[in-house]
Amino acid sequence: MAGSEVENARRFLKFYQTGQIVKNFPDARRGEMGQIIARVGLFGLTGSGKSSFINTVSRCIEGKDMDLAMVQSSGAEGTVILEEFGFGGEGTNKPGFKLTDTRGFGVLGEDANKEMLAILNGDIRDGQFIDRGEMREMAGHDYRLSREIHVVLWFLKGSDPRLKSGAYQSHMEFLRMQLFKRAMKTLTIITHDDELQRKGCTEQKRQNIAELARQITGSDPDQTYFLTNYMKGKPFATENIQQVLDIVKTALRAAEYTIRMRQSKRELHERVENLAL
Repeated sequence: MAGSEVENARRFLKFYQTGQIVKNFPDARRGEMGQIIARVGLFGLTGSGKSSFINTVSRCIEGKDMDLAMVQSSGAEGTVILEEFGFGGEGTNKPGFKLTDTRGFGVLGEDANKEMLAILNGDIRDGQFIDRGEMREMAGHDYRLSREIHVVLWFLKGSDPRLKSGAYQSHMEFLRMQLFKRAMKTLTIITHDDELQRKGCTEQKRQNIAELARQITGSDPDQTYFLTNYMKGKPFATENIQQVLDIVKTALRAAEYTIRMRQSKRELHERVENLAL
């Protein structure tokens, strides 16, 4: 992607509105698409690069050399907060899409599963604190298309030894099941690519890492990315900017297809209910 193409991609995302890629939403309710904002959920263990990715997106789309998301978890130990960051929609009264920064998990278990489900369904809102020490029941019954996550980016640190040990598989099983039920896409983001390059990681080793990551997340090969996040005050190569913009646009396309599919399923469900009356 040449420099001019990067600028075109940046401009597209800067002015993006949900529905602009897929365009055809035959089962949308009147005025619905004007209200829905594509929501991209960022999941991963602590230190996998989720918050850094948000800051990188801000740099690549808006040119801002500032930290929007805190790279480390906020609040006291055992307390987390869900944060959403809006992008796109320039010149309108709402963002085109939101990146939802979920706080990292040190050890995943039953409470983390409840938390992930509640985030996917939109039961946990932007700015809401969650005390993991007093985890409440989050069954995820309060479903609304406008609030749910529409696509997931799962972040894995490329140099994490747990990739090879198989520890991630059990951690991901619950989330994979939920995403399968929703027919929702997962993009796999393998971070710290610059660290892998410094260590002389060969192409074969990179392919092995990508395959291990896909076994965990279930992503397609063309939706698995090696990523170097932007570091404040340091140069960021054009090819890295290209990759970030490509990831975002791919995620938004998947999010729009999720929205269209959910609308169609809703329409079918309502027709079946009406026939039963």
